Amino acid sequence: MHLGIKSHKCTVCDFQTAKKSYLKHHINSKHLGQRNHKCSHCVYEAYEKSTLTRHINRIHLSIKKYKCSQCDYRAAAKRQIKIHTETIHLGLRNHKCSECDYASYHKSNVLKHLNRVHLNIKSFKCDYCDYQGSERTLLTEHVKSVHLLNQDYKCGRCDYQAATKQSLKMHTETKHLDLKKYKCTHCDYKTNHKKNVIKHENNVHQNMKSFICEDCDYQASSRRYLTMHINLKHLGIKEHKCSLCDFQTNRKSTLKTHLNSKHLGIKNHKCNHCDYAAYNKSDVMLHENSVHLNIKKFKCCYCDYQGSRRSLLTGHVKSVHLLIKDYKCNYCDYQGSRKFLLTKHVKSVHPLNQD
Repeated sequence: MHLGIKSHKCTVCDFQTAKKSYLKHHINSKHLGQRNHKCSHCVYEAYEKSTLTRHINRIHLSIKKYKCSQCDYRAAAKRQIKIHTETIHLGLRNHKCSECDYASYHKSNVLKHLNRVHLNIKSFKCDYCDYQGSERTLLTEHVKSVHLLNQDYKCGRCDYQAATKQSLKMHTETKHLDLKKYKCTHCDYKTNHKKNVIKHENNVHQNMKSFICEDCDYQASSRRYLTMHINLKHLGIKEHKCSLCDFQTNRKSTLKTHLNSKHLGIKNHKCNHCDYAAYNKSDVMLHENSVHLNIKKFKCCYCDYQGSRRSLLTGHVKSVHLLIKDYKCNYCDYQGSRKFLLTKHVKSVHPLNQD
């Protein structure tokens, strides 16, 4: 014990310990998944009764008898005070990521970071849908919020509700306090999550797209975006439908944006130069760049055409150079390269045929 010799090793992973009982506990709880003690207040399960007792005291009874000597922080266990002091007040981050600048006090956090951000490993699968999470807590939050519709934590400043206390905290910091401590080194992008900065820099500035579609030239920065592309473009799956019109999409967030912007008319973000307003801040930025600043960074490789959006360039190439017109009129032989062109055609040429 005093020499730090860890003679008992796990045959499944790299875990080592000095006591045989610790190894047994590790194997039963981590690899065999034995959790015989269940919480009567939530879905939490533990291998040992003492662990369950600590969970109930900390989460449900909020018993925190240990106090930090340097701030108002309180904890249910003395060990948590030690960790808090070393991480918050002393800034100890001994374990570092081999791929980026991320560092943590806990080695387990670095491993989670590697699996989630760099290796994109998602071992926890939802029993109700195709969702996969990199951590059990993320899966639990997904099930509670999406399938069980449990949103016990409510924001005191708006109508937002969350399934976990951490999600509510992040919402408050980003939406109401505007705390975005992680900044991109190349542009003005800021976020409350370090992993989002890494993804942003990889996607936008380094153009890293490792996931390639087998049916076309599409490339994505994540497996999730590739799956969404395949469902939408090749399989035609649009599971989220608007109850007020014919709009369909394969993303729940896109349906929410559609409802708020098209039917509820919510446009909180306004242009600084004219009366233009939009539901998404990104749309206002695109508007200002294309209309007022005349920034057109997407250039055609066949002619001098330049577009302010990638979608405009794609539409230009398909219609002008490839002569692809996917949108066909139901009343005549007209074909258009963009949906809005077909809509415009039907309204002007076939107004009597519309419902």
